[in-house]
Amino acid sequence: MHTNGNDCGAAWSIRATIFTLSVYLLLVLPGKNIFFHTNPWPFKYTDSIYFFVIILFALYRSNIKVLGFSVKGLKKNLFVGSASGGALIFSLFLLDLCIDSTGMANHDLFKNQPNSSISSDKNSIIEYASLVLVIPLIEQIFFTGIIFQSLFKKISPILAIYASGIIYSLAGYKLSLGAFGLGVTTSFLFKATKTLYASIIFHASCAVGGIMIKIFYPRLNTLLSFMF
Repeated sequence: MHTNGNDCGAAWSIRATIFTLSVYLLLVLPGKNIFFHTNPWPFKYTDSIYFFVIILFALYRSNIKVLGFSVKGLKKNLFVGSASGGALIFSLFLLDLCIDSTGMANHDLFKNQPNSSISSDKNSIIEYASLVLVIPLIEQIFFTGIIFQSLFKKISPILAIYASGIIYSLAGYKLSLGAFGLGVTTSFLFKATKTLYASIIFHASCAVGGIMIKIFYPRLNTLLSFMF
């Protein structure tokens, strides 16, 4: 059995993890595609509702500290997350600058201009707030605080990190390099900080980056399409 220096016990056993993921992949995902494919709201948020229910059950069995919300080293962990997320967002500016400086902007593939027609109505603002604040919190508690921790306690850290990336990329059938990278990075941040703060901030930064690409840097869609 693998052990490590994490001072928080996992909230979920490996058998509970297998059962939880099996229900999600074999029942929840197919079910929402069959029954809710014509109804946007349930189709979009069924996953998050399932994750939230599991989180509530995990909290009932343990506590919020075990899930990754210890205040030990809080300032350092917040800085790590902010630095990681900030670097990712800044890289979008650099990539856009690179398109101009290398002459790629003259190519038809990079003719997209900033989208000034994006709706700023109440529904759009709520949707963006959900993408940046709510979804990262729920998904990181579920995938990193619960699923990754249970793997981390039983197998080698490297295998657990890569497995977490694969599991996250399977969620919602995203199956992309970007989803895999997000799963790997947030798991690594959890291993490094032993809390979820950095992972949540980095995930939220990725969401902000996605919105920025949609609104301000649409040309990057072509450059980064292999990731999505």
